[in-house]
Amino acid sequence: MPMDQLRLLRAVIGSLLLGGLVCGGGGVVWAESGYLVVHVEDVQRHPIGGVQIGTAGDGGSAFTGDDGKARIPLAKETKEKSWVSLQILKSPPHKDFVMVSPWDYRAVVPLFENESENFVKVVVVQRGDRLALESGTALAALTAQINKANAPKSADKQAPQEDPKANLAAVAKQYGLAPNELDQAIRAWGAKATDPYEAGLAALYERNYPKASAQLSESCRLREEKLAVDQKAVADAAFFLGLSLYREGKYKEAAAAYQRCLQFRPDDSTVLNNLALSLGDAGDYLAAEPLFRRALAIEERALGPDHPLVATSLTNLAMLLLDKGDYAGAEPLCRRSLAIEEKALGPDDADVAVTLNNLGEVLSAKGDYAGAEPLYRRSLAIRERALGHDDPAVAIGLSNLATLLLHGGDYAEAEPLYRRALAIDEKALGPGHPHVAICLGNLALSLMRKGDYAGAESLYRRALAIEEKALGPNHPEMAKILNGLASSLENEGDHAGAEQLFRRALAIDEKALGPDHPYVAASLTNLALSLQAKGDSAGAEPLFRRALTIDERVLGPNHPDLATPLDYLAALLHAKGDDAGAEPLIRRALAINEKALGPDHLNVTRDLSNLAMLLEGRGDYAGAEPLFRRALAADEKTLGPDHPETKQIRANLQALLDKESATKTEK
Repeated sequence: MPMDQLRLLRAVIGSLLLGGLVCGGGGVVWAESGYLVVHVEDVQRHPIGGVQIGTAGDGGSAFTGDDGKARIPLAKETKEKSWVSLQILKSPPHKDFVMVSPWDYRAVVPLFENESENFVKVVVVQRGDRLALESGTALAALTAQINKANAPKSADKQAPQEDPKANLAAVAKQYGLAPNELDQAIRAWGAKATDPYEAGLAALYERNYPKASAQLSESCRLREEKLAVDQKAVADAAFFLGLSLYREGKYKEAAAAYQRCLQFRPDDSTVLNNLALSLGDAGDYLAAEPLFRRALAIEERALGPDHPLVATSLTNLAMLLLDKGDYAGAEPLCRRSLAIEEKALGPDDADVAVTLNNLGEVLSAKGDYAGAEPLYRRSLAIRERALGHDDPAVAIGLSNLATLLLHGGDYAEAEPLYRRALAIDEKALGPGHPHVAICLGNLALSLMRKGDYAGAESLYRRALAIEEKALGPNHPEMAKILNGLASSLENEGDHAGAEQLFRRALAIDEKALGPDHPYVAASLTNLALSLQAKGDSAGAEPLFRRALTIDERVLGPNHPDLATPLDYLAALLHAKGDDAGAEPLIRRALAINEKALGPDHLNVTRDLSNLAMLLEGRGDYAGAEPLFRRALAADEKTLGPDHPETKQIRANLQALLDKESATKTEK
């Protein structure tokens, strides 16, 4: 699978609605086709006159009368039940009003019928007015804005997270309030909230995701009962429920919530992106891809082909294609995204660093380490220059580069980079942050690669304790650390301890992600390897076969990740003497790797060597020799003549040549 720590997408997660604010009081309003009627009032429900309010785009504007009402001309193409963006164009003299409802300035155009509630209520506050801190309406709106800003921007759990303090300060500044006053007001309001939607928003703000999910789920249920009255309220609750469930690692449930929201906003690129991210993390790549493509098309049409948000959508789609093994499709999308951002933001912007990492991951996945390394190094340099040497984003850049070096066999340079990344995160985020656990896991893997299994075990156990406390015992991220810890125990000879952890990881993945997720296949493979190591080939074989079936069904028959379970199953069959069953599996793995990775990739050379040894074992020296020679030439080119793997293949070839010579002498 692609390296988790390299995933640096930036999905635009958030811009939805605030519930319960569309309908309001007032007398009969006679709606008219082609016009949007708005009521502008303050948080104390007093009408506000003299406010010029309009719609973005081709729509018009109008001033409110003394009763706070205005009739805004709509663009000709605007239909009933479509969405419009509202904006305050001018405040009365000596006033500076800011809209709090709807919090994202978007509203549904009511039906053009003569009914008493065919209007949109707009609530405003005077910038800097502390009455906003005493208004539940205003606090709900501000909390929703902060939650949107704090939402995950990537499916990668190691991607830089938004700074909650910075986002609080940004929203407070927008309304002319002090950040600490706003924070205290939100917490006090949330502690007293009885409405499930408001309680859920407050819990989401405090990052209490289980409580937020429970409250927002109840809010969805209650709002569904009033669907005919207020569809917007249902959409709001469903959106924030999806956000909270995603944070809990409940990707399928998050997708279901976003799908409900999408029913009301089918052309909202934000909701499409969030739904696609959730489906992608749930392993449903087939369903996620068309959603990303729809979001991309919508943003290109609305913003033009060279807008930075278009670059974001290109990146999201590219990373999904990478997960699907479509490297040829992913690379041009990443390159186009990079070109857009370099032109729009400049070559040294922090967002450019993210996209450089994404392109580096694509090249690394297809074995082009030489092409990937300068991208990682440039990305790291940009981050250090723009953010300073101790920023968590720099730690991610260090980890990305270290992982690339680790894959290339440069353990000596990789380890100090991992250690520096760990030190940065511990200082910046605190010793109990989930990103620290990821850094510990990375460093542990580095130690395992050089044979320090006891050192790796200690790091994995510390990472496990952090994630259990921060994420809970059943979060899918736990399974990754459990698999790493189990591997370290396996290498130390503790097969019983390893098997227990592998089984726990498998149970977590199956419960959290479903029985057919690629991560489940990986956990099955790990458990099978553990059983095989202790001689239980009969127990291992069905696990290998189940893993292969899952990957074939989810990823397709030619995905590069299929080569790994094919190789493992072939090795097991060879070990029990079934070379007739092993050979077609190795040949299929070789064909997959050659097509996806090119003739000189390390995975290709290993398949060539495995096939050569199988042929050698049955006396087919003529078939084995050219395979060994191809593998040797590729490794000498990729790794160099003195790399341990190159030397091993050279030794295998020489042993074969000696056997051939001895056979000829005997004849």
